[in-house]
This record gives sequence, structure tokens and C-alpha cells, in this order.
Amino acid sequence: MTNPLRVIAEIDKNIKKKRWECMISQCTSNAINSHLIQQNGVLSNIAEKGHLVELKLKDIYTWKPNSSPFEFKKVGINNAMSHKVFCNHHDTSIFKSIENKTKNLNSYESFVLLSYRATCSEIFKKRVEIEKNLRLINSTKLGRKIDKCRLQKFVNGFELGIVDLEILKRELEKEIELKENRYSYYAYSYTKIPVYASAIFSATDLDYPEKDVDIDLLNIYVHILPLTNETLILIGYHNGFSSSDIKAYCKSWANLSREELEVKLSELFILYIENWGISPDFFQRISNQNKVKYLNLLQESIHSYGISKRVDFNFFKI
Repeated sequence: MTNPLRVIAEIDKNIKKKRWECMISQCTSNAINSHLIQQNGVLSNIAEKGHLVELKLKDIYTWKPNSSPFEFKKVGINNAMSHKVFCNHHDTSIFKSIENKTKNLNSYESFVLLSYRATCSEIFKKRVEIEKNLRLINSTKLGRKIDKCRLQKFVNGFELGIVDLEILKRELEKEIELKENRYSYYAYSYTKIPVYASAIFSATDLDYPEKDVDIDLLNIYVHILPLTNETLILIGYHNGFSSSDIKAYCKSWANLSREELEVKLSELFILYIENWGISPDFFQRISNQNKVKYLNLLQESIHSYGISKRVDFNFFKI
């Protein structure tokens, strides 16, 4: 008798081994694991014995229905926040200015390049989910043991998301090439908190899309960078796809107390983004109660979007 979990796990395993082409147009070279945030001078500042802790999806064998599909997992720094996005040539040439020792990470160029990486990473993750769901739908071993209609709705939603992201990707590529200052961003420096993140998220209030909807280009780019002596926060948007709410949200990160910043980061990591990590030592100091509450809040908000939502919870309170 076929074990559905074993089939799903095998599909996951095969997808991880799949070769993906570089995301640069007309490049057919194999993509390598591209880091959203550079190791040297950023992630290395908070790694312990070459490891960090990140939010990850649970293995299908360990996940139980009605529980959070996420867990905190220790990862090696070489695998921290990395995806098969660019080939070695393009990963090196495009991002050279933010990878060298004299990089200025609070510059406009750094914001644009980090946002480009984050956008391409989101496209890749959605492509992976589409590939996985299509393999599940087409599996002869699973047959009627899965809800194919529901999986197809997921595929439709991911495809809609990619349409939006491809437009945003091309806009960032134009900016990298032409340097027309079509983006606005804010750089905030705070006393160091050993966490990191790099992501793009929708500023539009909507539920998980199951059918055609208008293109959603109102997005915010955010990057949390733990430098040697500070935490640098870069946050901004495309000037042509903005709103008063987006501008107000970006400005709301200014002049925060330590506790206010921790609450703000907690809200960001619950409602808006999943691409984040934390130093192992700092993670160990956080109570188990807070960890459980965080995962529960994340589960409750997993299919909702928009910057009007709020969560009053400090995950980092010790």
C-alpha cells in the first residue's frame, strides 16, 4: 500500500536536487546557491561556530495536522538564506559592489541590489512550489489520496504571484542598468540585535488569491543587516508603485526604543515575511513560551497580507 507521506517526501527530495537555470534573461547556465545576505561582514557577525537559526518549513514526516508547519532550525552559514537563483558569473558580477570589503551597505545601490536579490528569490520559491504541487497532482501513486483541486488553486495563486514579481524584477533590472533613482528608501541604524532578514512583501490588504485578481505592485522591500557594531535597517519602495500608507509604514521604523524595535521586528516576522534568521545564542535565551506563541501567531496569519494589520507581541523579550 502506498504511503502518501513517503511519496511527498520523495518528491521534495527530487525537487531539491533539480537543476534550475540562472534567472537572468537568456542565461541558460545552472544556478548556484545565491545568498540573499552576504556571509562575510554581515552573517558572520552573528554566526556561532559557523551556524545560525532560521525559520523553516517542517519535514512532512514531522508535521502534524492542526500544528504550525514551521519550525526553527539550525543551519550552516553556507546555506543560510540561500536559493538557486543566479549562476556563478551573474551572482558575482551583479553584486560585486556589495560583496567587497569596502562595501557601503546603507547606500541606495545596496538597497536596490538587495531588493533585486530578494525579489528573484521570491520568484524562485514560488517556482519550486509550483513544481512540487504539479508533481503531486500528476503523481499516479497518490491518485485520490490528495485534493488535486485544492493543489491546483495553490498553483494558480503562485502563478499570479510570479506575474507581479516578474514586473517588479524587470523594474529593478532597469534601475540597476540605468540608475534613474526610481526608488525611495530609508536607512535606520540601531544598537545591534543579532537577527537578519531580506524580503519583499505586499502592502495590499488581501486574502490568499484563488482566482484572477488585479496585479499587485504595491510592495515594500526590507533588509535587516547585523553589522559589526549596529543593526542596519533598509526599507523602501518603487516610487511608481507607492501610497501614503507605504510611505508612513517605512517612516514608522524611525526613532524606536529597544522595546519598540523588538515589537516592530516581531510584527514584521509574523505578518509580513518568513525570510529571517537569528544567532543561536540569542535564540536560546528566548523563552519557549514566546517561541510557541510566535509559531501560533504565524500560523494564524499565514494567508493574510497588508500593512494595516498589527500584532502586539515581543518575541525577543528576555
